[in-house]
Amino acid sequence: MRATREGISTTDVLVFSGIGFVIIFTGFGIAVSPIYFAIFSLIPIFVILACWQFRIAVLVMLLFASGLIPRAFTPTIPFFGGAMRTEDLFLIMLGIISMFRLIMQSDSIKNNSLWFPLYFFTILVIFSLFIAFGYKNKPRLIFTEFRTIMYWFYAFLLVVSIKREEHLRTATNFIIVLSVFVSVAVIIQSFADIQILNNSRLEKLLTVTDVNYDINRSTFGGTQGFAVFSLVLVLARVSRRDMPPILAVPTLIIIAFALLVTFGRGVWAMSFMVVFIASVWLGWKSFFRIWGAVFLVVAIIGSTSFVVKPDLFDAAVSRATSVGHELEKGGSWGWRRMEIDYGTALIKKYPIRGIGLGGEFMPSMNKNMHEDHTAICHNSYMYLALKFGLLGLLFPVWLCVTMLLKAKNIGDPLAIAVGSAFLNPIVIGYTQMEWANMYGVLFMATMVGLLVAHDHLTTVKKLSATGSHPSKA
Repeated sequence: MRATREGISTTDVLVFSGIGFVIIFTGFGIAVSPIYFAIFSLIPIFVILACWQFRIAVLVMLLFASGLIPRAFTPTIPFFGGAMRTEDLFLIMLGIISMFRLIMQSDSIKNNSLWFPLYFFTILVIFSLFIAFGYKNKPRLIFTEFRTIMYWFYAFLLVVSIKREEHLRTATNFIIVLSVFVSVAVIIQSFADIQILNNSRLEKLLTVTDVNYDINRSTFGGTQGFAVFSLVLVLARVSRRDMPPILAVPTLIIIAFALLVTFGRGVWAMSFMVVFIASVWLGWKSFFRIWGAVFLVVAIIGSTSFVVKPDLFDAAVSRATSVGHELEKGGSWGWRRMEIDYGTALIKKYPIRGIGLGGEFMPSMNKNMHEDHTAICHNSYMYLALKFGLLGLLFPVWLCVTMLLKAKNIGDPLAIAVGSAFLNPIVIGYTQMEWANMYGVLFMATMVGLLVAHDHLTTVKKLSATGSHPSKA
């Protein structure tokens, strides 16, 4: 850690600044509202942690966004008619502290081809804000959508926090462990009918068939992408003998079983596709090892299900084969078709400038309709075209192509896992709000951050091996 002219390290300056913030926060909190002060006590604690151990704080933020922390410990602040969540405040604080760290250490973030799509998107966002305020879109909706966009900044935070190979390994292992805990919560919710994850769905499985199954459907609440990434990364490590089976097999069983009880056909299809692509990219030896591990996990889950809950397998088969019935009936697909009709009409009207952040593209249909759904649609790509004009569609294409090329170029298990898992929100974005949802953006930003950090460390390692100066990386 570098020192200032007076001999005080950057960490000391940050910690002392954090302590000063805590003193001010405490005085203000006690004076204004003792109750709110008690609720928001986590905020100054997080500031101290971020000043002292920045990279740990960056990972802790993922924990708060996972849904594992009870709502009593993740308060929200009313803001512009909307709400600012705990992780939003943590993101802003980490952003300020990261800038301070870079200035104090005279450091900089190296250019990388993955940053250029994000630079382009930043320009689109600024222009869209001008449109939004110029045409007087609702401030609450503007804030709601901008709050989601802020999470792309998490990629930058990850890169700032990862300086060495062990930091990168810690970050990826943390994501795997977090995915396991979330998966356990999903499984418990499904079988015990108890809500654990505060941002997930727990409901009875409804399938359009002639059989009614008494089975619960539980979701990841936004962390599905991390679970799929962890599944692929563990399989990749197993294929390269980089992880002992005694740890890998239980991890794979827990995550795979949690993906099963979501009863999401898109989730199943995408998980299969991501694993298949990763196994092909890693080579034929890894291909057979990966699918051998997959068949072993499927056999264990299948045999266990027949003993513990025999109807589970039948329910999964029924769910997978009921697509045609549900398309005929309408349901969620009918709602999405209506969104497409309204959205397409506005895109034709404003193909260049779009309607700006917070712009509403359809009227409120009934009292049960969520108020934000007049501005946010399920098709992520239609959303981007609506808010940023047709140029907005260049962003996901540019980012996706750059991610895949970079991952394929590096070619090791981590890079392949990141690149293949990134296809999950790319494809699901056609029917889900992955690019307009905080959790989807946070996942994609995490993948970008991991790959940028990994690319930089790989380049430095190669330059060091050839005798070149690492700083040129």
